[in-house]
Amino acid sequence: MSLFLLLTAFVLTGLNSISNKAIHPLGLDDYVGLYGLGFWGSGVVLGLITMAATKHGSRKLDAGVGIAMGASGAVAMVLLLVALKTVPGVVAFPVRSIGNTTMTAIVSYLAWRERATPRQLLGIICGLAAIYLLLPTH
Repeated sequence: MSLFLLLTAFVLTGLNSISNKAIHPLGLDDYVGLYGLGFWGSGVVLGLITMAATKHGSRKLDAGVGIAMGASGAVAMVLLLVALKTVPGVVAFPVRSIGNTTMTAIVSYLAWRERATPRQLLGIICGLAAIYLLLPTH
C-alpha cells in the first residue's frame, strides 16, 4: 500500500509540475494569483474535509505548523513560477527536487537524529552533480 501511495504522489507531483510549467507558455501569467488561490485553497478544503471525516480536532500547534507549511509552500511556488519564465523546466524542477531532498536530509538529522545511509548520501551527491551538469554553460 505504501508503494502505491508513493507512486500516486509521484504521478500527481508530476502533473502539478506540468501545470506549473504550462502557465507561462499558455499566456496565463495574469492568472497566477488565481492559480495559487485554487491550488492552496483546494488543499485547505481537502484538509478540512479530512479533519471532519476522521473527527480529528485541531490544536493551535497544528494550525501554526499548517500555516507555516502552507505559507512556505506558497512562496516557493510563486518563486518557481517566476523562475519558469526564464529557466527551462528541465533545470528548474531538478533544482527544486534536490533542494527538497537535501533540506529534508539536513532537517531530519538536526531535528530527529535520522542518519542517511551512505547510499542515500551518494544519491544526494549524484543529484547535486546532476544539477551542475544541467546548468547552462554560456
